[in-house]
Amino acid sequence: MTKQNHLSGTGIGFVDVHLLASAQLSGISLWTNDKRLKRLVSKLELMFDN
Repeated sequence: MTKQNHLSGTGIGFVDVHLLASAQLSGISLWTNDKRLKRLVSKLELMFDN
């Protein structure tokens, strides 16, 4: 099963795209205050919950 995530046109930068990719590939969670990045982190189920 292949899951594709389209990140172009979402308003996040080049560094944020790589941060998301690294987190997803390594299976870690992220925490952020950035509204656009937070929306994508939540969508990709990478949100840090404490």
